[in-house]
Amino acid sequence: MSEEILKIAREVTAREKPEEALTIILRRYIQGRIAECEEEIKKFESKYGMSIKDFYEKLGRDFPLTWEHERDYMDWDWAIAEIEELKERLKKLEKYGS
Repeated sequence: MSEEILKIAREVTAREKPEEALTIILRRYIQGRIAECEEEIKKFESKYGMSIKDFYEKLGRDFPLTWEHERDYMDWDWAIAEIEELKERLKKLEKYGS
């Protein structure tokens, strides 16, 4: 990794140890991505007025199998899966403290 990047990371986090600086930056980035995914989920819940589980059960019955509905389902499901993955990564970062 570039020394200049590590220097910037230490400066913006006010941490001397590169591991601490990167942990803080990664944690904030991951938390931001989780927030983005949560907004995406809320958007779909608001659009359809239901949870993804209910939407899936009605897909093809109450909602025709259109490109829009299928794409929305895939994006919705992806946001949920991404949150789970990101939360696991946050747990891994916890062992580094900060």
